[in-house]
Amino acid sequence: MKRSRSSSWKQFAVAGGFWAVGVIAGVGCAVATSEEAMDPTEPGYEASLESYGSRTLTIGGQTFGLTWEDDFGGDLNKGQPKSYLNTQNWTKENLGVNFEQQAYTNRECPNNPNNWNYCVENGKLTLLARQEPLDCVVWQQCTSTSQCGTNGTCASTGYCVYDQNKNGVYDHDECAPFNGTANAPTNGTKYTSGRIKSDEKVEYRYGYIEFRARMPFADLPAGATPPNGMWPAIWLLGANGAITNGGRDDSSTWPMNGEIDIMEYTQIKENKALYPSNEAMGYNVLWREFPEAGELAANPGGWEPNACSSWPNNGDAKCDGDVGGARATWNGKTIDYHQWHTWGFLWDENGFKIYIDNMPQNGGQPVGTFSIGDGATEFRQPMYLILNNAVGGELGCLGWKDRACTSSAQCANGAACTNGKCQETAASCINIDWAAHGDKAKLEVDYIRWYHRNSGYAQAPRASCQDIDGNGVPDNLIRNCGFNEDFTYHRADLFFDGGAGLTEVINEGGTRGYVQWVRVDNGGWANHSVQVRQEGFQLQAGTSYKWKVDLKSNAARTVPIKIVQAHDPWTAIATFNCNVGTSWTTCTGPNFTAPATDTYKFELSLGGSAYTGAQLYLDDMYLGTTTNACQPDCTGKLCGSDGCGGSCGACRTGTTCGSWGQCVASGGTCTPSCSGKVCGSDGCGGTCGTCATGQTCNSSGQCTSTCTPSCSGKVCGSNGCGGTCGTCGTGTTCNSSGQCVGTGPTPVRLEAENATLTGCFAEAGGDSGGKVVAFEGNDTICWSNVNMSGITSATAHVGAPYTGGQAQLKFNGTVLGTFTMSTASGGWSSPSLTNLTTAVSASGTGTLCLAGLTHPNGWVFSVDYLDLK
Repeated sequence: MKRSRSSSWKQFAVAGGFWAVGVIAGVGCAVATSEEAMDPTEPGYEASLESYGSRTLTIGGQTFGLTWEDDFGGDLNKGQPKSYLNTQNWTKENLGVNFEQQAYTNRECPNNPNNWNYCVENGKLTLLARQEPLDCVVWQQCTSTSQCGTNGTCASTGYCVYDQNKNGVYDHDECAPFNGTANAPTNGTKYTSGRIKSDEKVEYRYGYIEFRARMPFADLPAGATPPNGMWPAIWLLGANGAITNGGRDDSSTWPMNGEIDIMEYTQIKENKALYPSNEAMGYNVLWREFPEAGELAANPGGWEPNACSSWPNNGDAKCDGDVGGARATWNGKTIDYHQWHTWGFLWDENGFKIYIDNMPQNGGQPVGTFSIGDGATEFRQPMYLILNNAVGGELGCLGWKDRACTSSAQCANGAACTNGKCQETAASCINIDWAAHGDKAKLEVDYIRWYHRNSGYAQAPRASCQDIDGNGVPDNLIRNCGFNEDFTYHRADLFFDGGAGLTEVINEGGTRGYVQWVRVDNGGWANHSVQVRQEGFQLQAGTSYKWKVDLKSNAARTVPIKIVQAHDPWTAIATFNCNVGTSWTTCTGPNFTAPATDTYKFELSLGGSAYTGAQLYLDDMYLGTTTNACQPDCTGKLCGSDGCGGSCGACRTGTTCGSWGQCVASGGTCTPSCSGKVCGSDGCGGTCGTCATGQTCNSSGQCTSTCTPSCSGKVCGSNGCGGTCGTCGTGTTCNSSGQCVGTGPTPVRLEAENATLTGCFAEAGGDSGGKVVAFEGNDTICWSNVNMSGITSATAHVGAPYTGGQAQLKFNGTVLGTFTMSTASGGWSSPSLTNLTTAVSASGTGTLCLAGLTHPNGWVFSVDYLDLK
């Protein structure tokens, strides 16, 4: 559904080379982040399901166990109070794609009772669209407010901030964070709505997904034609296109990461005057294909998305021989939008099946199918969920631009009919009476469940190049050395600095099977302008290494091959040239000794005019110690041996590692597990936690008050029952959003994600609220209206992958102190956070900033908050 043509963000080397495995605790169930499912017999798995659901299903004669669910507070319409999203499952995000007309906010109903876009209440999630202007982007530099336009203010940071909806809060504080992985949001939107994703929290490969949902304007009278313009969806994206590592390389871009739109709905097709067939319910699958003549001429060398379905407008792309065998069948469906409907999505290594209302466990037949061919390996990798409620855009309105017409009556909202074509735009079809029906512009979701087959799923065999001496122990530092593993992170390993081209893993059809294919469309200006590389592995100082790769070319050529630092100054520590012909050649470099313990990359330099038009094939890439020291390999594993006497993930107490890498119960003795639970049964006749006086345990394992208050997510203030949700310390008070703030203008804690950011960006995941990442030299994090009187110390809660990173603390431009990372705190994507403290002396009210100092590789990469005392 969400197609973004370009992306721009800071790129960093991926540290380590293994598929990290973890188990994240969710409310009432265990959530595994590996590619395989957790067995339903594992302790801690027990979930309190509404009567409609089941912990196990039988589909096609095979048993499926529930791996993860969110029932959004319990049974539908059972009166649960307003509460917050479960942040162990979901993250909000804001971005600008598909010419959509809304801004996605962070406003939830408990603390935004009059202008919320997200609400968990009455056993369901509601994503509500609203008509209101919102400018999320702080971008314009200024010296006076007159430069900032309507409802803009020139802040002390020197940038314009906006309050377009005139509610007394700067718009960017109300907007969900933009994470930099797609097109950035833009100012000037006229609507707001909600979008959540499970990226880095709930990511699985294969299984059966089931959810129950209701479309916008369902509360209109039966038979009423709803207004045009809403475009809700529940869909999947490949987990290798995310913003943080999470144990796998997440740097692939769309469409290489793959997209599956299980449910997307365009309400304009309910308008029978425009679309008599009324096929408003959609399903779509998008992946990359080779561009063909005439396709996307403005993006030479880029990938084209392919969508084989004929919905919504006779297909977004072709489904021909270039697809590599993948096929989809979908013509759109007619549904009663007033009613709740249930979707089922059955996914395995062969393809998908989609069900509506008649589920496979009940013998129902699929209403659409998709088969996975060799060229659609995007769908043999873990994916994550997205739920959003868009307004306008490509399928909300613009998807029918240039439709054939004879009069404007055949065009949405009476748009002009010129030269036989409707002149509709991304917003022209929206005709919602917001005053009368704005409260109905909502996507409602009862539950989402993800099951996996108890017998497991096949994994691709390990390539022989993982074990060069054949002793059964992996010794290769290069992951996916033979390109036969069934996930696609390697597609990002073609780097351009002025060059252009494509890379793909193809089945050569011979004894080699899958190999990496590279095409250089433009060699650029230097040999490093095009790089084929595997990077992020660590070499040890003083250790001797051997290396090789098998190559074939479309014409005889000399290929420079090198081992290089994976960061500035990019020093090459080993290099040689290999003469490559049109048949396979094994290119073996001279043994070398690493001069320093560091992260490096294995690089083939294919830049310069001599390589324009080159096609190269790679296989059996190897890098290991000359003594064949054991190199652990956890690729695709959840638990069990790593081949070096260690383990790839660990099973909980009372479980063991099953035959396909999942944790299974080790025996009949009950071993309680309360991981992630708040209250209720532990599965062994006991309880996991207790509720406070006046509270009871609801069906999803949460403590709720008998007088229906909700303290979920609150820090302080009334709980709605005459009590308080937390208390504030001396010298602080509870503000309108339930946070403890100083009684003066200066809060005790300054959250980084609430500051004005330059060169860095906010995301979820801090120890306190969110965090700011990509903070480095010349970047700033600034808080305005800070009272420094009486403050004697400042503590920054930060994390960095290297030592030596520095940030200055400045007040009104004067340096108060410097924070220095004397000890690295962990990996670059999710480092452990530590406290750095400096003494300060200042007075008065003004702008307080953290300013990064340039360092070769020593970023203060993650900033959580600043404490002033």
